[in-house]
Amino acid sequence: MTANTYFWQGGRQIPIEAADSEITLHAPTVEAARAVAAEAGVPLEDVTQVGPELIRATTEGPSSRSVTQLRQSGAVVHRVYRTPGEPDSEYLITDTFFIQFKPETPAAAIDQFIQDEHLEIVENLGHNTLLLRVTTATGRNPIKTANLAATRSDVEYAEPNLVRPLQRFAYIPADEWFAKQWHLHAPQDDTDLVARACIAAPDAWEITRGSRDIVIAVADDAFDLTHPDFQGPNKIAGRLNAFTSNGSVFFTEDVMPKPGDYHGTPCAGVALAEINGQGTVGVAPECAFLAVRFPLSFDDAAMIKLFERISREADVVSCSWGVGPADAPLSRAFSEKLTALAQSGGRRGKGLVICVAAGNNNCPVKDLNNTRTYEYIDGWGTRRRYSGRIDRWIAAHPHVITISGCTSRKTRSAYSSWGKEICVCAPTDNWHDLTFAVLPGRGVVTTDNEGFGARTDFTPGSRYTERFGGTSSATPTVAGVCGLILSRNPNLTAKQVKEILQQTADQDLKIESDTPVNEPGDFVNGFSLWYGYGKVNAFKAVKAAIIDSEVLVDQTLSAALDIPDVGSPVTSAIDVSQQGTIREIRIGVDITHTYIGDLRIDLIAPDGSSVTLHDHQGGSTDNIRKIYTSSEVPALRALIGKAVRGTWKLRVVDTWRMDIGRLNSWRLMAKATAS
Repeated sequence: MTANTYFWQGGRQIPIEAADSEITLHAPTVEAARAVAAEAGVPLEDVTQVGPELIRATTEGPSSRSVTQLRQSGAVVHRVYRTPGEPDSEYLITDTFFIQFKPETPAAAIDQFIQDEHLEIVENLGHNTLLLRVTTATGRNPIKTANLAATRSDVEYAEPNLVRPLQRFAYIPADEWFAKQWHLHAPQDDTDLVARACIAAPDAWEITRGSRDIVIAVADDAFDLTHPDFQGPNKIAGRLNAFTSNGSVFFTEDVMPKPGDYHGTPCAGVALAEINGQGTVGVAPECAFLAVRFPLSFDDAAMIKLFERISREADVVSCSWGVGPADAPLSRAFSEKLTALAQSGGRRGKGLVICVAAGNNNCPVKDLNNTRTYEYIDGWGTRRRYSGRIDRWIAAHPHVITISGCTSRKTRSAYSSWGKEICVCAPTDNWHDLTFAVLPGRGVVTTDNEGFGARTDFTPGSRYTERFGGTSSATPTVAGVCGLILSRNPNLTAKQVKEILQQTADQDLKIESDTPVNEPGDFVNGFSLWYGYGKVNAFKAVKAAIIDSEVLVDQTLSAALDIPDVGSPVTSAIDVSQQGTIREIRIGVDITHTYIGDLRIDLIAPDGSSVTLHDHQGGSTDNIRKIYTSSEVPALRALIGKAVRGTWKLRVVDTWRMDIGRLNSWRLMAKATAS
């Protein structure tokens, strides 16, 4: 092959040919691209912005002639490339490429190479790895330059930096809070629902609802941070709005939705919605939320910077997007960065837990020997066919957690992608990936945008929807479970979190699918190509994340004490014999009363210190049946570090006339470090 009939990506040589009339032009806007082309005398059609400062267009004549004219006028322009025989494949190149020199290469030799080839250093990625930009003086496009560089004896690899427009893996259906969230809690059969098709979240919450010390990032299009389900002390750990300018990645805090941003808010709600007495509940309601907004058109160099920033601020990241059927191997630079972050990144330095959607195209995540033809709907709604090699970018990386979908009937979600790369599956909806026909099964109830313009919501007129789904929903479900695991045991590595998910997953799934699948889904030696190691089970996973030195206290007392009207306080006591230092504490209270605004409730610790749980809130509301946590009552955090052993007291007093009640029971739940 000549140097411009292939390129290297992910360590593989991929054959390519130039498209007849399609080009990419580096310009900030469509209008700027049209102006540059008009000045060069090149008429453009179908002009579309496919990335930051990257415009895709069709020329009237041959693309080779148009490229020559545009370059003569000073424009940075490249032809679009495809795999021979695969008209629906498409590679959009930038003017940069990655190169890694062998460890023993002298710095002087690297500098001389850059000087001889008239290249510019965009960024030094460390370990002799550079992102370089070709210039007019280079005289070759980035593919040919990288290919020639790859032939050098001192070069480990050289690969172009590609742009891959990403798809959001969610279905937008044609069509309405905890009781409806079957994916969290499904105790019995119902219409289109099989008992235990859920992830057993309430059982996991008995151990932990999450911790603000664990940060889950959701990287997506935008987030309505004014939504009631994202409110709470220290809920929002950060706001990152990523964008590129002149090849560099910048961050602001503007993560709110714009017209067309419909996807991030539902994803975030699945993972993180607060328990606040209204709306929906996320899998890890007490974990903190890092909202990451980015355009689904970053090149690999920008993705590296994005993941590096996320890794500094989060423990877990949820990625509900990727590429459709394509030969799209990760560049080695991005692949190696993901490996490094998964092994030693994250806020704790124990590895960033990276959760990735398998996709909604009913095809393999990776099959380098594929000879079958797969039909799919692309991001613009066009039905396409693909029959070449399949290597689906980030979802195929060995160190991420790749997630497929199962239904409320414990069957395979008809659209869900599959393969050896699947780690676990999670409950989501069911529909046909080509016709979008709704199939038997329930949708996922979560948060929704409202009032942000066209194409920003799933259910108009509501801040909630019960029509979310796709592997877009399955992915933040698993990310939430990972947040619970780390809340229970923050000493775990990302690899250990992945192993716990796999070891505790449920395999009582039906080997049934509403669409044909080209590979069987049976569990063989504990693994299924459809479901991975099985359906994630939050309770089993959290239970398995035990700390050897951890002491769990969970005691309930049936007090049965009448609360006198404007009388003396009533006090109930629980004796704890276990020894340890408190790391987390929660108090459950069951009181019957016809006017809870009359009441004050205090918790008194063994050392005599007290925390007020309820101070005359609620007015004429009847009864108190709730669990008080440190996220709702920050004063409970003052008990962290105190001894758990001793007599704990709950004191209740009615300070206003006319209404009376009864303290039925109360419950003390604590996690402590053995002493």
